[in-house]
Amino acid sequence: MFFELRTYDLKPGKAPVYLEFFRTFGLSRVTRHLPMLGYWMVETGRLNRIEHLWAYASFSERDTCRAGLVADTEWMGEFVPKAFADIVAQENRIMTLDQSSPAFDQAIEARKTNHTDQMAGTAMFADTFHALSLGASVSDAGDCIAAFTVLSGTAPGTRVTLNHGAPEVLCAPADGIRSHELLRPLSLSPLK
Repeated sequence: MFFELRTYDLKPGKAPVYLEFFRTFGLSRVTRHLPMLGYWMVETGRLNRIEHLWAYASFSERDTCRAGLVADTEWMGEFVPKAFADIVAQENRIMTLDQSSPAFDQAIEARKTNHTDQMAGTAMFADTFHALSLGASVSDAGDCIAAFTVLSGTAPGTRVTLNHGAPEVLCAPADGIRSHELLRPLSLSPLK
């Protein structure tokens, strides 16, 4: 199994707009094809950034899932033209799992769930915080949800840590950490 961390940078002020459309229209369309583990808006570092995590058993499964998404007329004809107009950069990292937790294992088990769209006016975000750290070592700030090693994409060999906790705990310094983002999970995110 491998994991794909996708990063979208949006025009200033457009992350909440994108997320509102995603959660009320795009969620059911993308998760009928792709195995989602987590969806977050970045609170520190580069703003108007969205991070999302997907899990695949193999590259063959990924190819099949992505082909299904591209063939989905609602996704390609309605969601992409409207939502992607505000995306200014995209990046992805292919990673292997080094450390897990019960919450992460549960998200993997439910990765193929087709989520229903949320109603407008419901809470967009969960009442929790996560942190995403990239560096030479695993960040020990907060409770570790999962730790990975980047295989392909920006900075192969980099360790990526996803932690859960209060912002003041998640901001604890760690040796070897080159990048750190506080994340606000969407209420629709399997990892909250």
